[in-house]
Amino acid sequence: MKFFLSDEAYRKNMKVLEALTAEHKAIAKKAGTDNPKFEAAWSKLFNLLSRNRFDQFRIDNRFDVRALSIALTANQKLRSAINIDRELLSNISVVIPNGSNLFIESLFQYFLSDFDAISDPDVIGDWLCKERKRKGLEKGLEEQVLCADGPTFLAKQAIKREATFEQQVKHWGFDQYASGDFVKRAQSVYFVEQLQNIPVNQPHELLEEISRETVANSRYDSEDLIGHLALRILIDRAPTQNVHESWQNAVIAIAGDPRVPKNHPRYIKWWSQLNPQQSKKVQSWLSKLDLKLFLEALEDYSKSTRDDDMMRMFPSRKHFLEGMHEAGTIVHTKLYLSKKADKYIRENYRPEHVPDYSIVEDGDRSIIYAELTKGHMIEGSHNCQIWFYKNLHETAPVLQFGKQRLRYDDLTGRMSRQMYARGCSVFDHFAHVSSDTFKWQQKSVDALKKMGVQIKASDVLSEEDYKKYKRMYGVG
Repeated sequence: MKFFLSDEAYRKNMKVLEALTAEHKAIAKKAGTDNPKFEAAWSKLFNLLSRNRFDQFRIDNRFDVRALSIALTANQKLRSAINIDRELLSNISVVIPNGSNLFIESLFQYFLSDFDAISDPDVIGDWLCKERKRKGLEKGLEEQVLCADGPTFLAKQAIKREATFEQQVKHWGFDQYASGDFVKRAQSVYFVEQLQNIPVNQPHELLEEISRETVANSRYDSEDLIGHLALRILIDRAPTQNVHESWQNAVIAIAGDPRVPKNHPRYIKWWSQLNPQQSKKVQSWLSKLDLKLFLEALEDYSKSTRDDDMMRMFPSRKHFLEGMHEAGTIVHTKLYLSKKADKYIRENYRPEHVPDYSIVEDGDRSIIYAELTKGHMIEGSHNCQIWFYKNLHETAPVLQFGKQRLRYDDLTGRMSRQMYARGCSVFDHFAHVSSDTFKWQQKSVDALKKMGVQIKASDVLSEEDYKKYKRMYGVG
C-alpha cells in the first residue's frame, strides 16, 4: 500500500513558524536586553501565547515578570491570549516585593487598552491602585476609576464637573489611550447620560451615535448594556403619540421590533429588560409606522400604475386608518406587504429603521391587520375588501408571531372559512365602493360601533368630507 503525503501543509506551517520567529526576535530586541535568562523567559512565554496556552505560564523569577510586561504591550493577537488573575498578581508581588515600574505601567496600559477583554477588571484595578499608591503614582479617586464600573464613573464625573468628555479624559491623563476599550466605553456612557438633556422628540446627533451596534452593546455596569439605558431614557422621555422619526429610529435600531415571542433572542436581550409599559408604548409607535408603510406602498402603487380610481380613493383611505389610530381604537397591527411593496420599502428605508413585516406571495396587494379595542379588522390595498371580526380563533394566521409568507387568500377568503369552522364567523365585510358616497366609511363605522369600538364618523373623515357625510347620513 502506497501513501502520498503533500508537503503543502508543511510549507504553510513553516511560513507561519518563520513569521512567529521573526516577531519573537523583534519583540525581544525591542525589550532592550540580551540577557540569556530574559531570552529564555520570553521564549517560554511567547511560545505559550502563540499556542493560546497562557494557563500554563508560571511566574518563577523577575525575568518572567519582565517578559509578561513586554507581552502586555505587544500586538493584539498576543495580548488576547493573556488572562491576568488574582493568583498571578500575587505571585508577581512575591517575586518582586518592591514592585516593578515596568510591569505596573504595562498592566496599566493593558487595563485601559484591552478593558473589554479582561474577565475581572476589579482584580487588576485593585492591584494597580495599591501598587501605584505605594509608588506615589496614584491620583485621587483612582480606586473608582480602575475598576469594572470605572468607565461609568469617568463619564458621570465629566457631566458633574460640566466638562467635555475630551477635557475629562485629558484630566485623567488617558488621552494617549483614547483608542482603547476603557475610554471608548466611557464615551458611550457619556453619550447615554447626555440623552437625559437633549431636546425631547427632536433630531440630535447623539441619537445616531447611541444606536450604533458597538455602542449599544457596550456594557454600562454589571447589569445593563448601554442600549438598555438608552432605550429606557428615550422611551420614557418620548411622547406616546407622534414620536419623531429620529427617536423612533434610534429605538428600533437598538432593539428591533418588540412584537416577537418571549423566547426570541431579540426579546430576551432587550425587551425583557424593559417594563411592559415601555414595550407597549413602542408597539403603539410601530402600529402607526405600519400604517404609514402600508399607505406609502398603496400610494406608490397608485402613482406608478397611474390608477385614477386608486389615486382618487387614497386620501379617504388614509384619513380612515390614521383617524382610527389617533382615536385610540387600534391596539396592535401586523403588516403584510406585496413583493413590489417590499421592494419599495427596501429601496427607501434603512433596514434597521423598519419594523418586522410579512410578505404576500401572490399579486400586488398588501394587507394590514389591526387588533382593535373590541374586535379585529383586516384592510387591504387596491380593490380589496375590508373585513371585521368580533373574535378570532388562536389559529388565525394574523395572530401568529414572526415573519410569514402567505398568499392573499390565506388572509381573506380562506381565513374567513377557517374562522367560521372555529365558531368565529366574520362580522361583516365589503368592498371599498366610490368614496363620493362615503358608503364604505358609513358601513365601517356602523360595524365598529356594533362590535363595541368607540368611534365616530368625524374621527375617520376630513373636516370637509364630514360636512358632506352629515348631509347624507346625519351625525355619525
